[in-house]
Amino acid sequence: MEQEAPPAKKAKPSHPQDDASEEVDRLSALDDGIVREILARLPLRDAAVTTALSSRWPRVFATLPRLRLGPTTFNSRASLDIGYCDDDDRWVDALDRVLDGRLSPVAAFEVDADMDLLEGYDDWFYSFFRTLCRSGGLQELAVRNEHVHECYVVPSPVYACATLTSLELDACHLRVPGKLTGLRAVRSLVLRRVVATDVGLRRVVSRCRAVERLVLDDCHRVRNVVIRGSSLKQLEIHSYRPLCVALKKAPHLESAKLSLGYGVAEVSWSIYNNSGSEIESKRGSLQLYEFEAQERREQRKTDEATNMVTFLSGLNCAKELYLYLPYEYAKEYQHLITNEVAQKMLLAWAAEAYPLSENNDGAIAQVVSCLQNSSPNLKVLEIKNDFFDDRRASTDVPDFWEKNMGAAECVQNHLSTVTFYLNSECFQGRSYIDLSKLLLMRARALERLSIKYRRLEDQDRYSAELESVQSELPLWPRASPGALVEIRAVDRLPSWY
Repeated sequence: MEQEAPPAKKAKPSHPQDDASEEVDRLSALDDGIVREILARLPLRDAAVTTALSSRWPRVFATLPRLRLGPTTFNSRASLDIGYCDDDDRWVDALDRVLDGRLSPVAAFEVDADMDLLEGYDDWFYSFFRTLCRSGGLQELAVRNEHVHECYVVPSPVYACATLTSLELDACHLRVPGKLTGLRAVRSLVLRRVVATDVGLRRVVSRCRAVERLVLDDCHRVRNVVIRGSSLKQLEIHSYRPLCVALKKAPHLESAKLSLGYGVAEVSWSIYNNSGSEIESKRGSLQLYEFEAQERREQRKTDEATNMVTFLSGLNCAKELYLYLPYEYAKEYQHLITNEVAQKMLLAWAAEAYPLSENNDGAIAQVVSCLQNSSPNLKVLEIKNDFFDDRRASTDVPDFWEKNMGAAECVQNHLSTVTFYLNSECFQGRSYIDLSKLLLMRARALERLSIKYRRLEDQDRYSAELESVQSELPLWPRASPGALVEIRAVDRLPSWY
């Protein structure tokens, strides 16, 4: 007689504790590379907290290649929603613990913080950077000071770091040591709001022999910039004060940007702009710096045309040039265009693209004419005008275009793309419209001509002028039958500085 099989046992439901252990096991099963990728995408504070998930994660956290810090990174839980450091001592101690637990050198260190929080920590600040820069693996360093009125002194170990490939410093003093032993491998150098002498800045830039990208943004006290960069490809310079830039050696330069934003001295200037000869006004115990008087005095002493000739003469290999120039340059360009030496220098300058910006129609007419006639290989031309005052517009501009540009080599045979970025007010004048018409009639290689204007709330004020231009477009004769011509509104104009 066959024995009956015992009834099948029902599977016991798993306990929550078992599920939890399985989840922990799945986390533990992730390899170090995946865990590192996860932690690298988290803020530093959150990445540190996640190390409690597994006994292996603290080891991975200690090998993260990049550390990003802000003023609130180490705030208490009750202060996470505020925008400033709630305890300077905790911030310093927490950063020390992070570095003390490292199992490998930091490859990239980035901090955005108010350096005022380090007041009283001068020795610690120096020691921290000495450890960081001597670790043997630091490749990227970015220190951005959010304090508006205080500059920190760059610790000397930074100048001795031989492994750095990217260096960004903001709102600091460059007190360059007598002997530079590092920085040779730096390929990207960004200096914003730094306080430096001409000699000190020149030594740092020259020392970075491998630099390919150089950004100098509002360097205080610097008046003459000399650049030698055998590997330099991209150059950006922005200044609120007159500046002479000389490129002595830049055979591989591809793109250059020069922005001179003279304007409201009381807003853009700093006490760090002044040297021992600053103009001061003492009222009781309060010491005020008369920045506007200082600005006027500097501009009277500055030969803007000579500065521009010096800058342009070093751009023999550049393919792109971006200029953003203040209205004060207009009268100086009169001298630049008629100066025979300047003409000879510019004649050797053959590039492919020159986006320009200028606040005066008459001045830009002469600048563009000079560039086009001295640059036979010009293919792309972009002009941005974000300011217009019809009292400054010249009635002689159309004749100037025809006389000086109609027969230019680049216009006749090479110019392929032209783009104007305008405010709607510009349609009250005719300078850009007349230039567009001339280029259509002369440019045989032209493929596209675009007129892009910024929408304004009171757009109806210029509707008549706009409709007039739109009706003219199809009637303009064209040297290139296939050239596309368009006029359209955009929400914003591009910014090049």
